[in-house]
This record gives sequence, structure tokens and C-alpha cells, in this order.
Amino acid sequence: MSTRSDLMPYRYGVSRAVPLLALLFASGCVPVAHPSRVTVSSLVGLQTAIDNAPAGETIILAPGVYRQARAIRIRGKHHLTISGATRDYADTVIRGPGIDDPSLQSNVRLNNADDITLENLTLRDSYDHGVQINNDSDRFTADNLRTLDNGESGFKITSPTHASGPAAYSDNGTIENCWIGFTTTGRRSVVEGVDIVAGNGWHLLGNHFVNIRRADGGPAYAAFAKGNAHKTVFADNEVEHSFIGLSFGGGGTDDAYFRNADTRYETRGGVIRDNVIHDTDDAGIYLNKAHHFLVQGNTVLRNGPGTGAIESRFPGSSGVIRDNRVSGPIKTRDGGTARTEHNRQVPADTAAPHPNGVSDE
Repeated sequence: MSTRSDLMPYRYGVSRAVPLLALLFASGCVPVAHPSRVTVSSLVGLQTAIDNAPAGETIILAPGVYRQARAIRIRGKHHLTISGATRDYADTVIRGPGIDDPSLQSNVRLNNADDITLENLTLRDSYDHGVQINNDSDRFTADNLRTLDNGESGFKITSPTHASGPAAYSDNGTIENCWIGFTTTGRRSVVEGVDIVAGNGWHLLGNHFVNIRRADGGPAYAAFAKGNAHKTVFADNEVEHSFIGLSFGGGGTDDAYFRNADTRYETRGGVIRDNVIHDTDDAGIYLNKAHHFLVQGNTVLRNGPGTGAIESRFPGSSGVIRDNRVSGPIKTRDGGTARTEHNRQVPADTAAPHPNGVSDE
């Protein structure tokens, strides 16, 4: 993550850090390569900087609101950081033509791009996704982003068909400290804050999800993993005013997109811990063909009428539900199982704490 001292006021152009070779040679020092930085002040400049960037570069987008007509594409590039100019994501905004304008599908799209970091930005008003991560783009990191009014999702981790082979999956990503949601609702027939399809080792940490709902009232998920995803961790997030809170499975993954053509489970070995989920239309935590899960230390308040605060559903679902505070029931449905330990019922009007007691301000 960049710090304020890193974010020097460079001008757009070729503001790259270059070793002072003459001085180094004169002093007898051996030159050491350092990652370079460049600041840009337009989206054309940003795309050019990405296309020309060496591995290890940090590209800083100057403060401002940038009207976007085409996606920022990161293709075949590795070890790059793209950052807003300050730690306030509201200072640097990439804004598409609108949630219902199909001319811009995604604000940012990755293809075969490893070790990419996006930070300190607002990405908003695209037809489908804020960030779409595709085709063997491993170890992606989002830190301190706001994704707002992207018609389907803030983050979409897409899977190829299993015929593409294991190397094509995007694995081991982290989305942390982000604000993800909608002014009112999403607009597409599928709506989610974060959708992880067949990815392994994804971590969602300390994010805030708001208004993850469909306009027609149908199912929507603040965050979920599916398609035989492995070792997913959802921790220290807050979900409010959404349809379903956090989910392992669900969403109807087509068989062709399950990882390695293994359709027995939607997720394996996932952990949902220390989250705060409140005021959902349906279940707070939903486990759909989730194998060997751990759901621990969560607070779930005011889930939808007739639904479970936590639900384990279908024969593939099995695991442990322990040390949670819930205002609704913990349910097993349609052959799902769970071992429940030390969960505590609390009144529905209990105030929702912030995860770890930390304020959003």
C-alpha cells in the first residue's frame, strides 16, 4: 500500500524515478534498480502508462473526476500498482456513463495480469462491473476502493470453462478496506457486491457492503464464492441493507464453469468469521453445497422473515457454526448439516457493532 509520503506531486508525462548513474559511478557505488513511479492526469494517460509500464511500477492518477468512455485494460502486465493520489478514495474518481448505459461494461478489466494492485480510487457508473478479473490473473489486490453503482457487481472474478485447464483460473486475491454497493439497487438480472467463480484462496477483509439488492426484488448476494472455489475467507466485513449477506455457494453456476469440472461442492474449506451482517431480506449467512466450512464469531441481526440468520442447505453442506451472535434462527435445510457450538441469541433490536469496533470515519 502506498503511503502519503510516497504520493509525490508528479506531473503527467515521464515523471519516472531514474537512478543518478553518474553520481553513483563517481562514488564507487554499484547502481541498484528501484521501482519507478509515474503520475498521470487523464484516462488516456493512465492507459498509456499501463501499456508501457515495467514490472514494479506505481502509476498514480492525480486527483479529479475522470469521465470514462472505455474500460481501463490491464493485459499481460505484472507487478503493477495503480493508485489514486491520496488515501481518500473520493479524491480520485473514475466515472462511467451510468448504471444503465451498456456502452461501458466495466471500469477496469484484467486479463492474464498477475500481482496487480488497485488502491485509493472510486470506480463507478458502469453497466456491469467495477473491476473484472479474468484469465489467470493471480494475486490481485484491491485496497481502499469504492465501487458504486456498477450495474451487476463491484468485483467479478470470472472463470473460464473447465476445458481451459487449471492455469486459467484467477487465484489468491485480496479485496480489503473497500466500500462496495449501490445508491439504491443493482440493475442487472444478477447482482452481487463480490462474485468469485472457481477461484482459490480469495480473502475479503474489512469491507463495507451496502444495498446489494436487485431492482426486481430477486436474489442478490453481498459477497459469495461458488463453482468449486477453495479456501475462501470472508472476515471483518460489514453488510447492511442487502438481500443475502455472505454466501458460500448459490447463484446457479453452470456445470461448465466449476473448477476442474468437479461439481460436488460450491466451496471447500471456506471461513466466514467476525463479520457484522444486519438488515437483510433473506439469510444473513448462506451455505449452499459448502463443504467443510467454518462460520465463527459473526454478528447477524434482523435477517428476513422466515429465513435463518445462518443457513446450511443441501447435502453437500457440512461444517461448524460456533460463537456467533444472532437475532434469528440457525437453520439446516434440505439435507444440509452443521455442528453448532456456543452460539448466542440476542434481541433483534440490538445495535449492530462495527467489526473490531472500528468506525468508518
